Amino acid sequence: MGVTCQILIDRPEDGAFKAGRLVTGTLKYFIDKPTKYERISMCFLGKGDCEWTETDAKNTLYYQNKEKYINQIVNVYVRRKSEDFISGGFEYPIQFLLPIDIPPSFYDKICTIEYKIIVTFAKANSFSKKNFDVRIPVTSYVNPCTLEPITFGLKKNLSFRINNKINVKGEISKTCIKPGDTIHMTLTVNNGTDLAVVIKTELIKRLTYISKGNHKKYHEEAVKNTCTISTVAANAVANLVCLASTYQDLFSIQHAKVMKGEYMIRLKAKLPFPHANALLDIPVVIGQRKHELIAPPAVYYEYNREQPSTSAMLDQNNKYRNEEDLTKYEKEDLNEDSAKYIKEVNGKGIVQEEI
Repeated sequence: MGVTCQILIDRPEDGAFKAGRLVTGTLKYFIDKPTKYERISMCFLGKGDCEWTETDAKNTLYYQNKEKYINQIVNVYVRRKSEDFISGGFEYPIQFLLPIDIPPSFYDKICTIEYKIIVTFAKANSFSKKNFDVRIPVTSYVNPCTLEPITFGLKKNLSFRINNKINVKGEISKTCIKPGDTIHMTLTVNNGTDLAVVIKTELIKRLTYISKGNHKKYHEEAVKNTCTISTVAANAVANLVCLASTYQDLFSIQHAKVMKGEYMIRLKAKLPFPHANALLDIPVVIGQRKHELIAPPAVYYEYNREQPSTSAMLDQNNKYRNEEDLTKYEKEDLNEDSAKYIKEVNGKGIVQEEI
């Protein structure tokens, strides 16, 4: 039978551990007969991996990337004497501190971001090792991508005549929201043309996978039940209120080099043929802000050279002492990627023109 092991994790109420917080639990293991072990260790490992292939007419190209977010190792037992044998049942407390700047857990066919506790039993005078592991679900904070509220505009000229154009002005009160909250958007549509125009808004999810050489692969899809459609008559003005409800399982993915997970409100002015439609993407962020995740004091293990039943732990000063420091840090770390979507006007607005 050898060794049996249980990694018992104290699950939080919402089912996932938050960045900057402690992961706690108990390691239980039983060795049925006296055995020489060189080392028994626990490793808290967080890593991201992505890989995919792309095929053209002649070649198949392979892309990949990987990174580590955390790699903490605790020695539960280290052999001191050549005659040391151990057997019986033992317990050891689990306590690891998650870093703040990490992405959340994520899994799909291309990319995996995961966190694990791995327990390794390495026998003495042998290459034989036995591993046990358990996945740790993690959620992380997000940085806002724009100032709030944000104003934006969309213009569409059907000809060079001054009065033959469509002008849409809008505002989103909050662009950084918690999962499950609703995005509120107000629009004023001035249709100065002789055609009816259809105004459509929808929440879009975009995943960007990034290889080691910075080659990117994109996947985009509309979030279900977030679409609003309104028709504005010719030569008319309409005031619209558009709502996009999010879900508890929606979250932006930041702080990773292997991928990004972004959301945007897509505003579209749809016109009859042969006129081209006008389109504007307004970035939004879904998740908890950094100042809402204040980390407790860090802890680490001190090996006391005895087979454990309990552990000794020491406090460290918390890197972030108060909410004010975190809020300041958050403001300095605004998402620079929003520049690809928007042009800022007067410090808080975006405008896009279509001719």
